[in-house]
Amino acid sequence: MKSAFSMIFASTILACGCQLALAQSSVTVTQQGTGNATFAEQTVDTSTDFDTATSLAITQIGNDNHVGGPGATGGVRQLNNSGIVSAQIQQEGAGNNASVTQIDNFGGIYPVTAQITQRGNGNSATLTQQSTTDLTAEIIQNGTGNQADLAQQSSGTASARTTQNGNGNKLTLSQTGTAYESPSITQNGDANTASIVIDQNPRGGPSILQTGTLNVASTVQSAQYGSTITIEQLGTGNQADASQVGDEHQADIQQNGSNNLASVNQLGGTLTVAGNSALVAQTGNSNTAIVRQSGQGYVANVSQVGSNNYTSIYQH
Repeated sequence: MKSAFSMIFASTILACGCQLALAQSSVTVTQQGTGNATFAEQTVDTSTDFDTATSLAITQIGNDNHVGGPGATGGVRQLNNSGIVSAQIQQEGAGNNASVTQIDNFGGIYPVTAQITQRGNGNSATLTQQSTTDLTAEIIQNGTGNQADLAQQSSGTASARTTQNGNGNKLTLSQTGTAYESPSITQNGDANTASIVIDQNPRGGPSILQTGTLNVASTVQSAQYGSTITIEQLGTGNQADASQVGDEHQADIQQNGSNNLASVNQLGGTLTVAGNSALVAQTGNSNTAIVRQSGQGYVANVSQVGSNNYTSIYQH
């Protein structure tokens, strides 16, 4: 069953697209179920010399799913299109909310794009991309009560990959500046939390993989080139955070067990002088490892096997 409101709204947008034939703006809405709602807005900037192949496909199968409106105010929107833009949302289940905003779109030699896929109940996803060129993004959620917030702002390529499988997981991913190697978050389990914040990242997106329950992981990178962060958590109640300022840092945190804590903070490093490297591996329960490195060329390797071990390293 199609929502009467969304059918009328989509028809209005399609009619506007026909009047702007060169813009090739298009909207497709398919809804099956009860109480689904779709809000969309596509704006064609006819002052440009570029044809706009702006597109949007929304499919909702289930009940009380919303694209925009209750729980996701603002709807899809896309605004000043030029070049290929696109956005695709598909929701299966009940009570899912999705919102996409893409803003200035220019899309020099293509694409801006975005994709939200939600299967399950009570999931929420927001995706905001500021553009000037490139940008892609993806939010995929399977389960119940998952929440994903993704925001990108680029003057070049930016990309992101996120996947949540399970219940009550939460992720946030924010990029400002250019990213050539995409950050990624994958969560398998329940009640895991992951956060990635990147400012002026010309390379090396962080990677977070969580399998288990109640794990927490966060990364922050600022003004860095060639730095990498990898966090893998397997178990319950593990916590890991890594922050990097400067260039050419490497941080790798691996946790297998329960209630382990790992923290890595790296400062310094330039394009001509190697940054710092840290590896933390924890197998067991209630271990703590803290690594602080300020300068260039420091290396820290921490391996904890067993329970209730404590390590603190400060190099400067």
